Amino acid sequence: MPPTPQLPNIFKEADLWTAMGVLGLLLGLVLLVFDGLVFSLVESLIDVAHTGPYVLSDKNSSEINEGIRTWAWAGFVVAIVAFPLGNLRFRAWMTNTLYSAFPRQHADSLRPDRYGKEFVAAFLGVLVFSVLVHWSLRTFLDNEWLEGEDGLSEWWSVATYLVSAGLAIFVAVSLKTTKHSKLKYFYLVLAVVFFLGGMEEISWGQRIFDWRTPGIMGEINFQDETTLHNINFANNVIFEVLFWGSALGLVGGVCRMTANRRGLSDSMRMFLPSLTMAPALLLILVWRTGELWRTANIPRLVMDHFNCGPRGSEVPEVLLGLCLIIYTFTNLQKARCLNRIAS
Repeated sequence: MPPTPQLPNIFKEADLWTAMGVLGLLLGLVLLVFDGLVFSLVESLIDVAHTGPYVLSDKNSSEINEGIRTWAWAGFVVAIVAFPLGNLRFRAWMTNTLYSAFPRQHADSLRPDRYGKEFVAAFLGVLVFSVLVHWSLRTFLDNEWLEGEDGLSEWWSVATYLVSAGLAIFVAVSLKTTKHSKLKYFYLVLAVVFFLGGMEEISWGQRIFDWRTPGIMGEINFQDETTLHNINFANNVIFEVLFWGSALGLVGGVCRMTANRRGLSDSMRMFLPSLTMAPALLLILVWRTGELWRTANIPRLVMDHFNCGPRGSEVPEVLLGLCLIIYTFTNLQKARCLNRIAS
């Protein structure tokens, strides 16, 4: 009987991490030291892409140089992260730190994840949904009933946030009598956050009940609404949270997949997201790449070239709602399973 294929454990691949660190360091050094040469290469590629004479504007030249510097510093960041993971002592320390949480214990009872037909079907479903949302909300941007205030996309966000809050509460209740009862506090916090997000989307009922925006709030809110997320500093924070939250979600999904065969603890299965959400998370990353990465966001630059780049602001929120539903619903199923076993 042929051996069961094992997914690679990327955490243990010291040589791989070291190689990634070296490549990141070299990338950063090359782009910083030979930035003029790299700019010339990019300029020549742009010239080839145009059929007639083309001269870069000062703005475009500045953006290209900014993108080169951004990728250079990104290489250094990769090196900073990868080199420690290639160090045996550092990995030993990290392993000891995480040992009590990640590996499957004798008392754990949840089945390992299955990456078969059901996973592929769910993944493709999220992919199709993400593509349709991106296409429809950018194509029909001016349709108020779809993307305007109190439009379909906004009510989708409200519904998914509030439903996710309810599901998170049910997860917390189901975990109460299990050995993972401490996780209930995590889900209660999620429930509060999701509820606040849903209420923020409808301005805490302001447009429904038609009350005036309080004076102080109206002065600092750029939409003159009773909301926090439309205040400049809060809007920037949410922007960054969406970006880094999506990135961490993808990392968590990869960790879950690679650790699945070796055995992952029930608590980690209740915490780490599934890679079925990857298409939505990736698209959120593309949409929510901050100003620092704007000129180095290759997927977005390609999308803009083919006139299918991001327009508007609702797509990330709609996709976030889908991810929250998937996360809370699937974890509710696991929590109920643990509850039945405990009783």
